[in-house]
Amino acid sequence: MLVWINPLKVQGQATDSNKDCFICKDGEHKNESPYDISFKNELPFIIVGSGIATTGVILNVTNDTQPFTVEELESLDRNNVNAFDRGATYNWDENAQKASDIMMFSSILLPAMFLVNHHTRSDIGPLLVMGLEVASITYGITSTVKHTVNRTRPYVYNTDLSTDIRTNSQSRKSFFSGHTATSASITFFFAKVMSDYHPEMKTGYKIGLWSFAALVPAATGYLRVKGGNHFRTDVITGYIVGAFTGWVIPHLHKKKKKDSNLSFYPVRMYGVNGIGMTFNL
Repeated sequence: MLVWINPLKVQGQATDSNKDCFICKDGEHKNESPYDISFKNELPFIIVGSGIATTGVILNVTNDTQPFTVEELESLDRNNVNAFDRGATYNWDENAQKASDIMMFSSILLPAMFLVNHHTRSDIGPLLVMGLEVASITYGITSTVKHTVNRTRPYVYNTDLSTDIRTNSQSRKSFFSGHTATSASITFFFAKVMSDYHPEMKTGYKIGLWSFAALVPAATGYLRVKGGNHFRTDVITGYIVGAFTGWVIPHLHKKKKKDSNLSFYPVRMYGVNGIGMTFNL
């Protein structure tokens, strides 16, 4: 059962040492844990995440799509690729490919930063659970789509490359970019969590945080296109899927406001008795 006790809080109030925060306005942290995680609430997320990830794994193992043959390569024409994506068919840069790998794997380590901030450190268990949900859902969706669409990668159209490269086992797994989706899901997850824990975050830090979250997957996507692995539409789609998943999972875990309710009360106006109504968001 996902239950934890925060030793830094006493009777729902943060201790004085926990209030100090250099990224919050006036240097004072006023917000408690923004998330409500329990086994009962978490079960649907675990089921959905596990189901989607398992589907992706099964399709990855059982997919029988065959690489292109030499004869099939001769029938390919880059002019059949839409104009927006066609430029990628001329690309091939192994250094860009390696750089995109580094950026993706580095972003995966980003949640470790939750251990540095003492406001998130006390909730590291629940945050890791959410991070695993983000990762499993992103992987599952990406893998499922890749093995369903079977889109030809840009480098397959590049006649300057060797036949071995153009007919490798990954030649029909272009849509959509898993590197971009993964990095976007993690960076947006990180930015969302930090923002939720610090609603009074200083403007400069907030701009820097979300700029970082947006630029890392954008750079990863650019490198995937430059390397010849993906079309622009592949990385744009991967960016949207990853960013949305990374943002929506923690958002769905947020505590409901206690004063969010509908209330009625008696009123008297101009000598007439009536009923007033308020709804607090």
